[in-house]
Amino acid sequence: MTRVARAAAIVALAGCAGGAAAPDAPGSLRAGGARREAPAPRRRDARVDRAMQEMSHVRELSVVRDVSGEVVSRDALMRELRAHVDREVPRAEIDAERTFLTALGVIAPDEDYERETYAAVRRAAGGMYLPEKQTMFLPDDLGGASLATSLAHEAVHALQDQHFGLEAFERYAPGAGDAMLARSCLAEGDATSATEEEPLPADDASYVERELAAPYAFGTAFVRALRARGGWAEVDRAWTRGDLTTEQVLHPDKWAGDEPALAVPEPTFRTLGSSFARTAADTHGELGLLLLLEAGVPAARAAQGASGWGGDRSVSASDGARTAIAWRVRWDDDASARRGFEIVRAAFANGRTCRDERSSPLAVTRDGRDALVLVGPKGSSCALLEAWSKEVFAGEALP
Repeated sequence: MTRVARAAAIVALAGCAGGAAAPDAPGSLRAGGARREAPAPRRRDARVDRAMQEMSHVRELSVVRDVSGEVVSRDALMRELRAHVDREVPRAEIDAERTFLTALGVIAPDEDYERETYAAVRRAAGGMYLPEKQTMFLPDDLGGASLATSLAHEAVHALQDQHFGLEAFERYAPGAGDAMLARSCLAEGDATSATEEEPLPADDASYVERELAAPYAFGTAFVRALRARGGWAEVDRAWTRGDLTTEQVLHPDKWAGDEPALAVPEPTFRTLGSSFARTAADTHGELGLLLLLEAGVPAARAAQGASGWGGDRSVSASDGARTAIAWRVRWDDDASARRGFEIVRAAFANGRTCRDERSSPLAVTRDGRDALVLVGPKGSSCALLEAWSKEVFAGEALP
């Protein structure tokens, strides 16, 4: 499990956790391959203390304070997660994420995004560190190498918390999806690199599974690049510099050059009528764009479409009964924009400018280095989306 920003509204704030460690046997811990009953949950665990000391040496961060450890059932682990999310994430944000994904056709209209995310987390979670409790939670069905890896991984998260303030660093922030995902990549990449884990590939996986796996795969590559450049000191600098983007995660040279995201104005929606009001907005980032494109085109082509991302901004609007979506993506240069536009159109509109054979039409248009993806309210037409597109593009002189 992870503090993923996009499975956002569900696990953005869930305590950082180890990678997808396969359980040995439900209800048991294994030591040296021998089955034994799981110990009763307790606040302190000598194994946690040892892991903290070992990973302090590896990660080159001192242990500032003791960390509690609890061995719990997988059901109890998920209850801790759900309670944490309920406290920290507004219900409307979860609904907005599902609406956005459904509108683009990334998930099916009848798919329960929240349930699928929790189910994927339950399958994959190797442990969980909650900063606000300064406690490591370990499932009671892990043992052997899986348990050792989870202890080490969570120990790194605890060290991150003690030195960089993990709770504040990864606090859920509405409308800041790219920044949250980038920070999740740093946190998970740091821990995975320190424990020398190899993230599992997410080939042929669902969107939710790929979203959950992304911080491990891309974050680990990013942290390894930083370590090659300047050791753990360079990784520490990434924690303290701020303004991290997933573009920088995917392209460490852009982090070294401190390349910022381009400012993209939030799409307006006056064309829809005065009954529509803004309900949500977000910036998805290069990695967010990549993951969304992969739902409609092969991975290699999705990477081409996301390459050269400069900035983006989406907005959702509703009249109480119907919802509409506008997503404006800007690339760094004309060549990237031409290529990206064609791939966005292939992924979301089957290569057409407007798909009107659905209850909510979808259009993809371009102006200069910007592409605009529009999903109209139920029962609207491509003509409305054409007028809406003109409104959005008329709102700013394009480069």
